[in-house]
Formats: sequence, C-alpha cells, structure tokens
Amino acid sequence: MKKLLAAAAVTGLLVGGCVQEPELTDEDYIYGLLSSSSTVSMSPLDGRGEQGGRDAGLPEAWWRELTGEGSFSVFFENDPSAGVCTVTVAQNLDAVLNIDVVHDGVLDPGQKTIADFRTRRVIVERTGETSGPHGGWELVSITPATYGLRDQSYQEVFISSMRLYLDDELIWECTDPDRFYLVEEEIPTVSEGDFLRLEAEAVHLNPLYTPEFYVYVHGPCPTWPRHLMYDNGLYGDRLADDGVYTYEWYAEDTQYNHRWGIAADVIDADTFRDQTEEDYDSGAWGMPLHRGQ
Repeated sequence: MKKLLAAAAVTGLLVGGCVQEPELTDEDYIYGLLSSSSTVSMSPLDGRGEQGGRDAGLPEAWWRELTGEGSFSVFFENDPSAGVCTVTVAQNLDAVLNIDVVHDGVLDPGQKTIADFRTRRVIVERTGETSGPHGGWELVSITPATYGLRDQSYQEVFISSMRLYLDDELIWECTDPDRFYLVEEEIPTVSEGDFLRLEAEAVHLNPLYTPEFYVYVHGPCPTWPRHLMYDNGLYGDRLADDGVYTYEWYAEDTQYNHRWGIAADVIDADTFRDQTEEDYDSGAWGMPLHRGQ
C-alpha cells in the first residue's frame, strides 16, 4: 500500500520547557526535496494564449484561469530505507475556462468549471551525504507530468505521444507517460533562439465532430505560451491528416514562461462549441527542459 505524506512533520516538541526538534525521517527529507524542486514542479497550463486561429470551429477567445491548487502530496511506492525510492507527486487543480464563442470583436466570455489533477512519478536515491539539507537524497529520474480530469469517467481526449526536435534533430520523445527519464542525461537542453518543432498525437474515445479536438503546444513560444498545432501539411506540419500535430518556432524567454518546459495539450471540440455547458474535457503531458546559455 502506498504511503501518503501531505506535509513534512517538522513541528517542535515541548519537553521540560524546552523546544526539541524531532529527528527527520527519510520521508520528511524526500518531501522537502521534491516540494522545493523546480524540476518536479508542474505548470498549471493556465493563462492567455494565441486566440482564434486559422481553423474553423475555434472560439473567438479562450483561456484558463487557475483558482486554486490542492496540497502538494507524495505517495511512496516503496520503503525509502532501501536507499532508492519511487514516488508519485500529485496535486489537484481548480480553475475556470473563460470562453467566448461569438465572433463579434467584443470580449464577453462565459465560464466552464475545471476540476483537474496532475501527477508525475519520480525516482530519488540516497547518495550517502546525509549532512545536506535533504538528508543525502537526490532526484534521479522523472516521468512527464500528466494532466487530466479528476473524474476520469468524463474524460475522452488524451495525448498519446510527443516528439521534440531541435534543428530537425529529434532530442526527446515519449509514447508512455510512465516512462522515466534521467534528470541529468535525458531531459533536453533548450536555449533561447533555438529552432524547435513539437509533434504530438492525441486520441478521442467518442468523437462527435470534425475536427475531433484541438491540440496546443505550451512552452517558450513567441509572445504567448500557448499556440495551436496543425495537421494540415502547413505551418511546419510534414504531412496533412496523418494524425501528427505540429508547431515550429524559435524559443523565446517571455514573461509568461514561468518555468522552462514543454507541454502538449488536447481539448475536446465539444468544449469549444458553446460557452455555457459544463462539458470541459482536456488532457496534457508536460516535461521540463534544461535551460541552455
């Protein structure tokens, strides 16, 4: 059974009128390491982005607005006393989708409720240097972060693959969100000005419309952190209608890039057809990037 630690036990104990600091456990050290790590942190995919677009069916404007985050929770998948531990990191996200589907030049959005969760699995290892701030534990490997509806019975759209290219050379790919990547060796390094291409695939379990969904890239993109991806043989897409959605750009460091990372985000076409029905459906994968010079 997985062990949940939602907060480190660091409160002092009053003994004979004096404050006695409790001895920290491996679980405490690991929690502190993960909760302070920018590599483990996961962007909420909120904020404004590129609006409208070249494809029919898109709203005039839409953006997510984060309203609350649950506690940062870690689930221990094995006993840390072995010196190597696999941990699931999870947070609930509450937000609203602001959406205006009336193309009249007037911003008058409705709102749809978002109740999401995001998870990422990590592997930590004790190095033996127990005198450090994290008791000798260090982050070794991570999986992509996954985003989805808290009530999975309503989710019908999912990302199924991601591939990131630098100057047409494949530098990172994923077809399984449970795959681990070595933090030092397998997380790609991207510098401002690099020419990037993200390719992503998605699936819909019960499509009703054509197109079935829309796919967006999040990352160090021009002006806005979110841009529409294409499967029409144009705008960087290699082959039309092959199920591979593409966006090409030069990496930019803007005020909207809270963390240096990349994500593919799919949104059900049904979500975009009106601005009142509570039918929000979306999923995403996200991966941090090492920032180059």
